Amino acid sequence: MQVVMKWFVWKALAVCGMVAISAPAQVVVDALERPVRMTVRAPHSVLLDITQAGNRMVAVGERGIVVFSDDEGATWRQGKVPVSESLTAVTFVNPKMGWAVGHAGVVLHTEDGGETWVRQLDGKTAAQTALQAAQSFASNHPGSPEGQRLLDAAKLLVDDGADKPFLAVYFENEQTGFVAGAYGILFRTQDGGRSWASWMDRIDNPKSLHINAMKASGDNIYLAGERGLFLRSSDNGNRFTRIETPYKGSYFTIILSQSGDVVLAGMQGNVYRSGDQGKTFTKVAVPIPATIGISTKLRDNTLVFVNQAGQVLLSGDEGRTVHVLTAPPLPPSAAVLQGTHNMWSVGVAGVVPFSMSEPTLANAGMQ
Repeated sequence: MQVVMKWFVWKALAVCGMVAISAPAQVVVDALERPVRMTVRAPHSVLLDITQAGNRMVAVGERGIVVFSDDEGATWRQGKVPVSESLTAVTFVNPKMGWAVGHAGVVLHTEDGGETWVRQLDGKTAAQTALQAAQSFASNHPGSPEGQRLLDAAKLLVDDGADKPFLAVYFENEQTGFVAGAYGILFRTQDGGRSWASWMDRIDNPKSLHINAMKASGDNIYLAGERGLFLRSSDNGNRFTRIETPYKGSYFTIILSQSGDVVLAGMQGNVYRSGDQGKTFTKVAVPIPATIGISTKLRDNTLVFVNQAGQVLLSGDEGRTVHVLTAPPLPPSAAVLQGTHNMWSVGVAGVVPFSMSEPTLANAGMQ
């Protein structure tokens, strides 16, 4: 996830990096080769995603920071990370095994619940992998416009170097997973991340639009991104087909209801819901036209959205209707998580607890 702020952080850090490189008499070590700096301020750094690993909460963010808590946020420890690239998304398939992705096409893996991480992929290797796949596709489809498009896109990835961020990660189990991000980059692993295959020839995204979010339910995997991009795979990720939606602006988040309904949210508070696995969509009325970049599902199946104004919106009817939580706004946030006792937000203020208690919570969306 979660992507609105991630996008701006990516741009800002890229500018900072260029300034540092051009500064006279300053030695700059590639952030892909520089381990994260250990700091007591880590939980208060800019954090971009948070998830659960068993009973542990794990958050990731700027300059390779990973923090985790085993006591419901009372104390936090910092993980050991081999890179200083900012991390945008994190997921776990069990309490020990997880993956984090981020800038420069980095994919990290942990087998101890986030305490230590190893690098499995970076943008340079990903670009070469994409080029080899494009060359193979073009060779097997001589004269194909799609083959030429894939070649051109892959060559551009190689020429640009490791500057494309992954923005979303999904793992079905300990072996099979996907990472996706800017300019339509999409890679798949079937061996727990030890090797990766370019999946750009399996996706209907000829304009290489950014992929901002990814969710799965059964054999269905959904991708959403800029300019109304929405894709669905109904064969467990073998191929992704584009489905037109009523909105042509950017989607930043996907949420799946308990019954499998798909809810997309994005620019200017646009929210669309599908009750037929993404075949058709209905616009959801949202009281405030502020961009929504965050969504999550609570244990009681309430759907939660957070907009750029820091306002929390709730739905108790699987996304058919939403209302604004009566509470002070959150600081600029990139993700939220339901803990054991509190809700947690991560963003520019680091890890922040907040409450969603209000008289109408049980009836959210029913008014």
